[in-house]
Amino acid sequence: MTRWNIDTIFFLGVSGQRRDVSFEADTLNIITGASGTGKSTLIKAVDYCLGSSKCELPVHVRRRSLAVGVRWVSGDAQMIVGRVIPPVGQATSTRMFTTSGRELPLPGTVDDFEGATTLEAAKAFIERAFGIGDLIGEADTARARGRATVRHVTPYMFVTKEVIYSESTLLHGLEKADKARDIIAAMPYFLRVTDEASAMDERRLRQLQRALEKEEARARSRVAAETALKQRATSLLEEAHRIGVAAAPEADASEAALLAELITVSKTQIEASVYPSEGELGTLNLRRRDILAELGALRRRSQATRTVLREATGFQGAVARQRDKLKLAEHLHLDEVAGVCPLCNAPSERGRETAAALNATLTKVRAESVAVERVRPRLVEYDRALEDEVARLNAELRRVDDQIQSWLRQSEATRRLADLGQLRAHLLGRISFFLEASVDEPRQVTRDLGVLRAEIAELEARVDREARDIKLKRAEAKISQFASEAFAVLPTVAPCVGSELDFSSHQPEVAVIEAGSGAVLRLPDVGSDQNYLAIHIALSFALQRYFEVVNAPVPGVLILDQISRPYFPQSGEDEDEAEISGREEDEDVQAMRQHIDFLFGETARRKGLQVLLIEHAYFADDARYVSATRERWTRASGRALIPLDWSTRDDE
Repeated sequence: MTRWNIDTIFFLGVSGQRRDVSFEADTLNIITGASGTGKSTLIKAVDYCLGSSKCELPVHVRRRSLAVGVRWVSGDAQMIVGRVIPPVGQATSTRMFTTSGRELPLPGTVDDFEGATTLEAAKAFIERAFGIGDLIGEADTARARGRATVRHVTPYMFVTKEVIYSESTLLHGLEKADKARDIIAAMPYFLRVTDEASAMDERRLRQLQRALEKEEARARSRVAAETALKQRATSLLEEAHRIGVAAAPEADASEAALLAELITVSKTQIEASVYPSEGELGTLNLRRRDILAELGALRRRSQATRTVLREATGFQGAVARQRDKLKLAEHLHLDEVAGVCPLCNAPSERGRETAAALNATLTKVRAESVAVERVRPRLVEYDRALEDEVARLNAELRRVDDQIQSWLRQSEATRRLADLGQLRAHLLGRISFFLEASVDEPRQVTRDLGVLRAEIAELEARVDREARDIKLKRAEAKISQFASEAFAVLPTVAPCVGSELDFSSHQPEVAVIEAGSGAVLRLPDVGSDQNYLAIHIALSFALQRYFEVVNAPVPGVLILDQISRPYFPQSGEDEDEAEISGREEDEDVQAMRQHIDFLFGETARRKGLQVLLIEHAYFADDARYVSATRERWTRASGRALIPLDWSTRDDE
């Protein structure tokens, strides 16, 4: 299939004018000119006609143009995509026009456009033309998150001024967080690693896994909040019990029961009664001392148990080693030792006595080993029981401490208010405020985590990540090879001279494998605009070469916005075109010529690849460059993308 190229970019003026910028397919096309003449606007025009959410055309273009369009060509097939330009002050327009066929004429006015449609329908039309999408019959879900769209091909088409020599942004669009996630998610589809259905399943799986993590975190937060609420409700009920307006709260009462009891208390008519009992504080302090004593005893027993466990483990090891040594004597057949000397045959019981001693030792060692193996699990179980009892006592200690603090606060409040009636009224006010803040507040609807986990399990069964990862690694390796081949012929400085590039789609990112040392360098490490430029150029052409090999649904268009920026930095908006011809050249000019040689050579080698070079420099002594220049907007010529004598619109 012939790849799509751009034939013409055109603008329709207010007074019926039309400005055409034409290109040749399957070759290098150059637009040069002074600053401020509208060269970079060509990228924004193509992007706008590919369905961007906002119109980013400059003000002087929007004030003098009513519509913009692009005529695409693929062999004999053509496609015209047009879009109304909104007036200044309006963010965008959703009025678009799409038509396809052969030898399509360009419209002269907005009314001459054919195929009026909406923004979403236009994007679906372009996607069908490019071959994006393989879920037949699901056009209504084409805008679903996770599905590849025409908006995801622009990172492979545009090398803008924000990217051309950036050390942090690898591809167009990745500098915007709201777009980067979708671009990265769709990349395996355009690399032909996965189909659209699998890409959507994988996207959905990642979304659900993130949702599960958030829901689990919320569930933990709710449990913690409910625990704190329960403790606070218990504390209030204990205070109410001490002044005789409520029964003592049960230790195992649920949160709902405690809140219901507080509601009942808040509606009770209170009469003066008794002050908090002094004996209760003594009982609580006594119980606290008892708990601390029990905890001390338990910790000592736990420490002793663990000491015994360590000693038992060491003893078991020693017994095992001794038993292994003694087993060496088993080959002597101790039970068959004779009662005579093996040398002189004289009667002797020493051999039997020695054998009996060895047998007795073996028996004793075996018994000791069995005893250790029998006792050690009991010690472990006993240690765990001690830990559980320590945890229980710590919980009870916290509850008693809370009761003591509650009693002390109540006693302090009693002394401060001096009147029990005021104390009760104060407590009822606190209870009412607590209920207003907790009971009346609507509870957040919780998501069924079981359903969420079941859906994740189903998607995991459908998504073969292992096969996908293998295919992705192969694709990354091929792109890395193509990029390294291009990088080798582009001008670089240390530490990139002779180095190779390694591409990863996960970030995505490119690493530089330094020649000689083999060190892996990240983009910020290479430290030169010239190196950054070479990396971006090499990667852009490597991706386009890969798309050609795998027949990916990406147009064969690569638009480069001023590769001369690192060599000829502009000093202002009024700077004229830089013409280079027949003079002594420095290293920057020579490096620039090396880039131009690469562009001509690589475009000629690639089938269906069209390169649009937007440049500030004009190499008048290079016949190829002169021939490939389609437009030249210099200060002397007075020409620009949109002529200044065009009428301005009156709808602002």
